Amino acid sequence: MSGIKINGAKKSFFNIKHVSQKLIDFAKEEGFEIERLEYNFVDSEKMFSLNKDFLNHGTDTDIITFDYSESKTIVAEVFISNEMMIKNANENTQSIENEALRLFSHGLLHCMGYKDVTNDDKAKMRIKEDEFIFAVSRET
Repeated sequence: MSGIKINGAKKSFFNIKHVSQKLIDFAKEEGFEIERLEYNFVDSEKMFSLNKDFLNHGTDTDIITFDYSESKTIVAEVFISNEMMIKNANENTQSIENEALRLFSHGLLHCMGYKDVTNDDKAKMRIKEDEFIFAVSRET
């Protein structure tokens, strides 16, 4: 049973049911099952607090993933900064909707073992994020 929950997102950005199904499909393609995956859209103050309290970082960020997964069963909480999402969309000449989709996939990819430490890691992740955006967009 897949449980995907999305809190605090503007409903007009995307079809939540469709995005949830694509997240499930992407996980299955790599041999994973989503037991519980919760996305929380928060303000920059909350995101800064999470970053400081849990990661000891004194900076703002667009996404933080708390991954509690075991083996191939995904259980995680993902926090997305509304302000950083909009800022990144503008800086990258991207729609806010596509940036939100990128962040949905980014959180899931971390749970499936993808990293974004090195430039090579980031490039691999970006390809997978683009695949997700395309998969969602071509059916909406």
